[in-house]
Amino acid sequence: MLIKRYIALGCTAIVGAALLVPAVAEAKGKCTVVGGQGTGVTPEIATLMATNALSESLASYGGKGKGKVATKCDGMVVMATCTAKQRACK
Repeated sequence: MLIKRYIALGCTAIVGAALLVPAVAEAKGKCTVVGGQGTGVTPEIATLMATNALSESLASYGGKGKGKVATKCDGMVVMATCTAKQRACK
């Protein structure tokens, strides 16, 4: 009797989890983080290139950017590489 109860409880939990997963995936499918990377002689140029690459990523994704653009550079004075990221939603 006890084993049948655990099996029934386990099946109920698996079915409940299977029903929950599509709802979570659908909610997360509307927004994502897109980014772009740029390299330039100076960090300012690399930031500009990364921002332009981010704009291209947003256009190809087909969504609109939400929030601030997060830009991070590698710290090199000459031939810097920067990455720009932003949340995008359809």
